[in-house]
Amino acid sequence: MQIDITALITSPGFDPWDLSNSRANLGQDAGAITWDNCLALNSTTLDTEEKCDAFRDFVRDSGGWTQDEILIWPDAHLNALFAQWVAGDIREGLGDDLPDDPAEWPWEEYEEKAERGSVSSNLSHDGGNVHFYLGC
Repeated sequence: MQIDITALITSPGFDPWDLSNSRANLGQDAGAITWDNCLALNSTTLDTEEKCDAFRDFVRDSGGWTQDEILIWPDAHLNALFAQWVAGDIREGLGDDLPDDPAEWPWEEYEEKAERGSVSSNLSHDGGNVHFYLGC
């Protein structure tokens, strides 16, 4: 399933470095800091049960959580984790210091890296909108 993330990534407060970062950059509390920032976004990108279920499947396939854990997450938790995942993929694949307009991001470089398998290939754009692929 393709999720349109344009509104998410252009919303006030969406800064990939604030939402997904490391202890090397933020210190011992990096996990808590980035998680709190993701929750504070109050994202509702996953706004249907179909989208929430697709993300649950995506997360389960990552191996990081059990089915029982995933099933009890509230929608706010799902949306925060989704925002964090998107932020991490943006950081990994597109770098930092990106222009405000996603149409100006280095998509050609990203696509080359994704085709080589050196970054995830979950992100895509169609000139006007940016999407995140939730699939296997």
